[in-house]
Amino acid sequence: MTRFALRAATCLPLLLVACGEPAPEPIEENASEVTSQDGIPLELTFDAEVTTDPRTDARPAVVAQLQYVQGLLTTAVRGNAQVGMVSLDGMAERADGAKKVVTYKAALPVLWPKDRPVPASYDLVLPRDTTGFAAFNARYDGTCGRNEYGQETFWHDWNPASLGCAPADEDVVRVTARVLPHPKRTQGKYPEYDRVWSDDRLDVTIVLGIIASNTPSDESYRELEATLDAIGRTLQSPVRKDEPAVASGTVLKYSTLSGDITVKGRLRKVNVDAILVYEVAGAGSDFDALYEKSTRDADLVVYSGHSGLGKNIEEIAKRATVEAGKYQLFYLNGCQTFGYLGRDLHDAKIAANGKDADPFGTRDLDIVANALPAYGDDGRTTMSLYGALVSQEQPKTYEAILRDFSRIHLVAVFGEDDNVYEP
Repeated sequence: MTRFALRAATCLPLLLVACGEPAPEPIEENASEVTSQDGIPLELTFDAEVTTDPRTDARPAVVAQLQYVQGLLTTAVRGNAQVGMVSLDGMAERADGAKKVVTYKAALPVLWPKDRPVPASYDLVLPRDTTGFAAFNARYDGTCGRNEYGQETFWHDWNPASLGCAPADEDVVRVTARVLPHPKRTQGKYPEYDRVWSDDRLDVTIVLGIIASNTPSDESYRELEATLDAIGRTLQSPVRKDEPAVASGTVLKYSTLSGDITVKGRLRKVNVDAILVYEVAGAGSDFDALYEKSTRDADLVVYSGHSGLGKNIEEIAKRATVEAGKYQLFYLNGCQTFGYLGRDLHDAKIAANGKDADPFGTRDLDIVANALPAYGDDGRTTMSLYGALVSQEQPKTYEAILRDFSRIHLVAVFGEDDNVYEP
């Protein structure tokens, strides 16, 4: 995908840019490892198959097919699925001429808007063959949805419920998924406040991506300034430093802010690194040097900018430094980051901590993400998270923190199911 396409495809600040019968019993809200004020965490379970190239590993093939569920849910019900986090079981492969067929059982996490009735089942219509996506997209673009960012990303807008959409059986796999509450039930979870302050300091990494143009009036520059100014006002004797951009580099602006703050009667340190780039997916070694060092100590990591149809979110996750036993809270403030994030961060946590100690990669990781397209807010939600972490008052649950977030983003927290902190 071209750099221009990546820019156009993320709709963050200023650019926003078929079911079964009703469930016999209501699903309890906020009763899962996924916390949300405006969504109901669910799980779709189903058996399916996908045809792919024999050289393609099974899981990437399944994830590529399930990516079309994002378009299906966002266009039909204004919900979304965590495609990259799907749990797969019972996988088997068989030859089919020059290709192979992968059969699988899936448990797919979904965030469903609270204002929609929750069905007992949900019909999924998915492309059958990953090697034929180009032909599939060309055939059904316009009748089963209309591409917004180019035909190669038609999965983003796939809508088999569109009037006149009648995909041929040889092109699609049709399954009816069971709709269940998310299996890990929790309520009233907190960030791990004690672990954040165990070293008497709060380290924050903020990465921003250009929204429209590399000018001081761009949303990204304004958010950087607004956020640093707001944090600075909470500190005693704040010290800010701004590094000039290097002409040959990809970091457009790098600012640091440090100072003291009294939390729970004790004087503690706050350190903030703010890194502005054109787009994370295109950032170079100069960005890596700053980001890797900053995230090594970071308690709170914020990304605010275009998702790049998942490309920027993938890079934010892959390039972060993960240390054994280090608790981190990530806030991914872009379009549909809930659906775009894969397993990179979780797998890194597992590798650092050991699978026996951290089997799901969530012991030291909480993530706040948007299930739907998002608007910028000049750092207001970043400040909500920061404010909760430095609050002199009663610590806030995630439900309380999310009350400050926009309802239209369908924000969720996940990974907090194993948090143990209580005030």
